[in-house]
Amino acid sequence: MPVLKEQLDAAFSPRVVAVVGARKFDNYVWLRNMSDFKGTLYSVQINPDDIVGIEEMGIPNFKSLVEIPEPVDYVVVAVPRRAVPFVLKDAVEKGVKTMHMFTSGFAESGHEEAIQMQQQIAETAREAGILVIGPNCMGVFNPHVGMRFGEGQNVDYIGGASVISQSGAHASAMTQGLQASGVGVNMTVSFGNAILLDSPDLLQYFADDPATNVICAYIEGPKDGQRFFQALREVAPKKPVVLWKGGQTDAGRRSAASHTGSLAGSIEIWNAGARQAGAIRADSLQEVIDAAKMLTYLGPVTGDRVGIIGGSGGQSVSMSDEFSWADLRVPTLSEPTLEKMAEFFQLVGASYFNPVDIGGINRSNLETILDLLTGDPNVDVVAMMRSVQRGRRSAEEIASELKQYGEARDKSGKPMMAMFWTPVPYPDNEPMEETDAILRDLGIPTFPSPSRAARALRKVVDYHRFHSGMDG
Repeated sequence: MPVLKEQLDAAFSPRVVAVVGARKFDNYVWLRNMSDFKGTLYSVQINPDDIVGIEEMGIPNFKSLVEIPEPVDYVVVAVPRRAVPFVLKDAVEKGVKTMHMFTSGFAESGHEEAIQMQQQIAETAREAGILVIGPNCMGVFNPHVGMRFGEGQNVDYIGGASVISQSGAHASAMTQGLQASGVGVNMTVSFGNAILLDSPDLLQYFADDPATNVICAYIEGPKDGQRFFQALREVAPKKPVVLWKGGQTDAGRRSAASHTGSLAGSIEIWNAGARQAGAIRADSLQEVIDAAKMLTYLGPVTGDRVGIIGGSGGQSVSMSDEFSWADLRVPTLSEPTLEKMAEFFQLVGASYFNPVDIGGINRSNLETILDLLTGDPNVDVVAMMRSVQRGRRSAEEIASELKQYGEARDKSGKPMMAMFWTPVPYPDNEPMEETDAILRDLGIPTFPSPSRAARALRKVVDYHRFHSGMDG
């Protein structure tokens, strides 16, 4: 039975939260996760040794949910599996609306007793009208109300990406990766074994959510495959869905069964269903983040002709290969553009046919080169390579140069992106971050390598072509 929007509204934006089972052993992590919560927070704990630390944090503690002196909207259940039925009984009596069950060891364990307990929990909660998120999950990150399930989540960096994930680790990684990459997050939901709340419910919810511009999903196996793909077909034309499928191999399917109790199914059927729906397929965390970033910054780009600004000849050759391997075109610039380039371009170790090798000697003509490249009728998207070697130019010179890229983008109206070229990304991390911050402020996305930029652009072009009727 589908979960109603009203239930999810209440679940994701609670006014009163209770954490059951916060412990000194793990530094009261579930209470600390709620340190920015804008509503009222309570604790439920019966162990005197744990209660001392809870009270020192200034959080009211009670021995049971029913003792809390006001209605409770959302309960975090962080108790051993054997105690869950007792917490559920109190939740029913209290009239709780939503239970997020962090507790694991249910159907994913494969044990018959655990499977039966999960089924009984689902039946009891359904009869009582309680929405269960999980079990075996991390729950909800909603920066709008200050709810977190991990300390690395930034409640101040809100944007248009919503994340749904059967894996708590991937939910955390996607959330932090998106925010670190310049993509603000609207909400994240880790839903684990999905005994009541499943991926189709979340897809449909975020499709109708005006604050969501892109949906990033990690799915191991929906309970009802037919319902999932029906929801995907309805949602993908409204909002881009970046879909990362877990359990694509025999080893992965075994892991999925023991992770969330999911039946991963045939990857061929999965790929066909995603393709028919017009979703964006991703096969890794990096591909999810890159696609979401490209969608966020570039808008509805459908052209596949890339104008590349490179550095040296060898780099330009490699970048041409990377974009071509991604089935993108790197066309020769038009004759009028080439004629104008020839008037000033110094060809010592450089070329301007596309890629345009700026190098050091031609950098003084950057504004003119950018105007010609962005204005060329053979170019749909501009991709610039950025070296991160320090010492050659000051930070002010680099910032001034990058500003010219933003001005050329604004003047031409053509999408623009940047890609780093570094054989040593760890030592070069700091200058890469500095360049990324400047370009982010200009609305230009950066990617760690040409190959990642090319693959992400191909996915986004395919998505917009499919849903604009240009496909095929």
